[in-house]
Amino acid sequence: MLRTFCTGVAALAFAASLSAAPEIEVDIAKQTGTINRKLAGVSQGGNAGSFFKPAIRKGLEGLPLPLVRIEMITNSRPHALYDASTGKFNWTKLDEEIEAVRKAGGEVIINLFSTPQHLASDPAAKVPAFTPPKDFRAYAEFCAEIVRHVNIDRKYGVKYWEFWNEPSGSWFWTDWKNGNRRFFELYGMVANAVKQTDPGALVGGFGDNAQYPEHYAGWFRYLKENPAPLDFITIHYYGDWAGKNGTPAPQNYVRFAERMQELCRRELGRELPLFYTEWNLPAESVNRFPAAQVAAWTGYALAAMQEYGKIDGAAFFRIEHYRDPASSLLDPQGNRRTASRVLQAFAELPEQQLAVPVSPEDTAVLAAGNADAAAVLISRYAPAGDATAMTVPVRFRNLRPDAAYAVSIAQEDSTSASRLGASAPQEQSHRSDEEGNLTIPVRLEPFSVAGLTLRR
Repeated sequence: MLRTFCTGVAALAFAASLSAAPEIEVDIAKQTGTINRKLAGVSQGGNAGSFFKPAIRKGLEGLPLPLVRIEMITNSRPHALYDASTGKFNWTKLDEEIEAVRKAGGEVIINLFSTPQHLASDPAAKVPAFTPPKDFRAYAEFCAEIVRHVNIDRKYGVKYWEFWNEPSGSWFWTDWKNGNRRFFELYGMVANAVKQTDPGALVGGFGDNAQYPEHYAGWFRYLKENPAPLDFITIHYYGDWAGKNGTPAPQNYVRFAERMQELCRRELGRELPLFYTEWNLPAESVNRFPAAQVAAWTGYALAAMQEYGKIDGAAFFRIEHYRDPASSLLDPQGNRRTASRVLQAFAELPEQQLAVPVSPEDTAVLAAGNADAAAVLISRYAPAGDATAMTVPVRFRNLRPDAAYAVSIAQEDSTSASRLGASAPQEQSHRSDEEGNLTIPVRLEPFSVAGLTLRR
C-alpha cells in the first residue's frame, strides 16, 4: 500500500506498513537512486555576512555546505561594493565571501536583489533598496559588472544567478501593488545582461512565496511575449505561512514544487530546474514551534524533497540566529542548533539511496549505503494532539550474514533537540543473523529525528 503525500501529475509516496504495529524495513540489496546533497544548502539572509564573522565560520566547520545563497550584494552591503562618488567598484569583500564559501566546500548561488542607493527611485523611502531602480538599463549594467568581475575576471564560475526576493508582498519590491509588469520588465533586462556578459551563466528567479503560482504564471506569459533567458526558477516556503490556525505540513514542499512544474509545462512547454532558496518551519514567529518540531520538519522536508526528485537544490534559512531560538543553524555565539545536526545527517548519507518498502504513517525514512556501511534518517512529524511516542523496529535485510556491526544512533527529540553542539550519538554493537537480517529498535516521539548508522 502506498501513502501518497501530494496530488497532481506526479505523486510522492512513501511505503506504509499494512499491519497495525509500526515498523521500518530497509532493503540493502535494492538501490533506488542517489542522494541529492544540494538539498542541504543554506541561505544567509540579506546583509547577514555570515562568512565574514569568525565565530560563525568556526561554527560551520565540519558542516557540509553543498549550496550557499549570497543575497543582496546589489545593495552594496555588507560588501561596500560601489562608491557612487567615484564611480568605482571595490570587490574586496565580495571576493572574500565567495572564497570563504568555496573553501567551506559550497557552491555559490548569487541573488541579484535590491537597488543600490545611487539608483533607488525613492531615496527617502523607509528602505530605498526595496524601491525599483530609477533607471532599469543602468541597473542591468550594474548587475552585468558583478557577473563580469565574478565569472570573467576572477573566474569563480558562479553558475546560478537568481533575480530578486519575494517581490509580491510589496515590501521587497514596493511597486508590486501597482502591478507586476515593470518587475518582469526589469527581470528581462537583467537576464539579457547576465547572458551577454557570461553566456554560460544560468539566470532565473524570482524567489517568491510558493503559495502564489499565479505570479509565476504571469511571469511566464510575459516572457512568452517578451523573450528573455530563463534557466531555473526559485520559490520559498515556511510552515509559518500556513497561517496562525493552519497545520503546517512539510509535504507542501513537494506539492508546491509539483504544481510549479505543472505550470511550467503548461505555460512554457517544458520543466525547469527548481530550487527552494529559502525554507524552514518558522518564518517570523517566535517560540511557536519547539525545537523538536523544527528538527522533525527539517528531516521530513528533506526526505520529501529527495523522494520527489524534481527539486534541484534547497537553501535552509538561515545560518545565523534570526528570531526564533531554534530556527537557525547556529546561535549568536556560533554554537550549533538542531537544524544543523539534521542537515548534516542528511548531507552525510552515503551516495546510493536504498529502498524502504515499509515505514509507519507520519514518518519519512531515507536510507543509503551498502552491506558494509549504511545510514538511515528517520523523521517523524505527527502534529495530531493524540500522537504518542512509539518504539519502532528498524529491520535491515540483506546485510552480510553473521557479521558484527558497529551501530550509532543520534536522536533529536524533546530531550535533546534544544541543546547546543554537535551530535551526541549512542554507540552500540549488533550482529546480523545467518540470512543477513538485523533489527534495531528506535524510539520516536511525535516530533523527532533519528539518525542511525551501521558500519561493519
